[in-house]
Formats: sequence, structure tokens, C-alpha cells
Amino acid sequence: MVIQMDRNLEALSLSGVGAGYGKERVLSSLSLSVKKGECLAILGENGAGKTTLFRAILYLLPDIAGTIRVLGRTVKTPEDGAWVRSQVGYVPQSQGKGKLPISVFDAVMLGRWGKSFAYLRRPTARDRELTEAMLDVVGLQDLRFRDCRSLSGGQIQRVNIARALVREPLILLLDEPTTYLDAASRDVLTQLIDQVRKKWSLTILMISHDGEYARQLADRVVHLRRGRIEEGLEAVS
Repeated sequence: MVIQMDRNLEALSLSGVGAGYGKERVLSSLSLSVKKGECLAILGENGAGKTTLFRAILYLLPDIAGTIRVLGRTVKTPEDGAWVRSQVGYVPQSQGKGKLPISVFDAVMLGRWGKSFAYLRRPTARDRELTEAMLDVVGLQDLRFRDCRSLSGGQIQRVNIARALVREPLILLLDEPTTYLDAASRDVLTQLIDQVRKKWSLTILMISHDGEYARQLADRVVHLRRGRIEEGLEAVS
């Protein structure tokens, strides 16, 4: 996987962003900027608007006010939103293992859906090659034919990260990546996130309610309360 990006380019910029669901406004006049290669942690309690912020960045909400710029491009149309989602890898909050059988390999390759193949277009040799490479990166190569339903919580989260990385993203969004993980799995995940960030100079946004964990991984921490970023930014030494 080869990722190139102008080092002078701001990865993400939000100015006066408001967003929500119908009449419910969750984000209000939110402004934030993230540098290329930076790992930014966004702390906040449940209901603060953290996941809504990620959905706004991905242009998955029907009514977004203000200005969002991703990799120098202003996002204001569905076509812009589709482009953003092709540049961003998203790891949602840990979900159940599902009820249907699917192999680890196929679960990861689904990350290429919409990027390379979809509907009448079948996966290519490159899709399979990238899938194998990402399984190796996250340490699941030996489990590639295993049914995902038999995996541990930590292994499932590594599948989720591989599925995001197989898109060859420039930006990685992590939504509460350590939820339900034990201490050993958290340590493995921390090392993995740090590894892939350095390997590809990824810009990472991580939302969390765990300040101690966030400060361990991030360059900078901000606080989201009542849909707004607090003015004070907390640098991590």
C-alpha cells in the first residue's frame, strides 16, 4: 500500500459546523483543525456528540451547516461525501460478531466495497492482495479462514481495523476502539494503532471517554461537550 500526501496540506478543518438528526441539533458551531500525520483524541461523555461528529465528517447526515474541508477539498455535495469516504477509514464502535458465517478474509475484503468493487463488479486480484497484506499487518494472517463468530473481542477489533486500512486511507477515524476489551487486548491495539500510523503517516482521529488511554496514544486532546469543542486544547507531552 502506497500513501502519498502533501506535507503542507491540512488534513481536516471544520468551521462553524452544526449537525444533527431532524430537528435535534447535536453539534453547534463546532470548529476544529487537524494537521497531517497528527493523532487527535476527542474526549466526551455519552451524548456529547462524538459519533455525530464522525458522521458529519463522513457526510452521512442530511443537514450539515458550516464548512468541512478534508484534504483540502470542501465537502458540500453527495459527490464530495463519496470522495471523502474513499479517503477515510472508519472503525465504528465495537459491534457484535453477527449471526451469519463470514471468514476473516472476506470480512476484511469488504472494506474494498465501494472503493474497488460493488454490485456487478467482483473483487480484483489487487483487492485480494491488499486484504492479505492488511491481515499480515494486524497479525491475523493465520486466522484468515476462521469464522468471525469464533473470534475474541480483541481479534474482532483487529478485523475492523484491517477492514478500514484495506481502503488505503489517508485519515483513520476510530470510534471508542477499546470498548469491551481487556487490558491485554488494549495493549495489543495500542501498539497496532501506533504501528500503522507511523508506517503510513496516517492522520488519526480517535473519540473516547477514556482520558487515560487517549493521552497514552494521542499527540493532542480536545474535549467535546454539548456539541462544541472546548476552547482549551490539551497537548500531550
